[in-house]
Amino acid sequence: MLTAARCLLVPSLAPETSSLVAREALACGTPVVAFPNGALAEAVEHGRTGFLVRDVAGMAEAMGAAGGIDPGVCRAEARARFSLERMVADYFGAYERLAHAGRHGTRRTGTG
Repeated sequence: MLTAARCLLVPSLAPETSSLVAREALACGTPVVAFPNGALAEAVEHGRTGFLVRDVAGMAEAMGAAGGIDPGVCRAEARARFSLERMVADYFGAYERLAHAGRHGTRRTGTG
């Protein structure tokens, strides 16, 4: 249960790490301790909604400091940054940019 956790640890080193679980934790008021990989660097505001760390020692230190993060701030940030309205608007904006790029022949093609 994320609401009862002191913090959520995301020790992934993968550069494509999604932040969905981190966003869910923040919505529950639970701070996130993670390496700044993938979308995690955008989801966690260091020192305010959790901690972005560089190594295992930093992760251990951040776990101890997580109790000082205000759960209300985590929830408020999750609502402000990841609300349904904002996410829908962002997705539609991305779709419009892709459609515009396609109409103007500026699509990126893979080279393999």
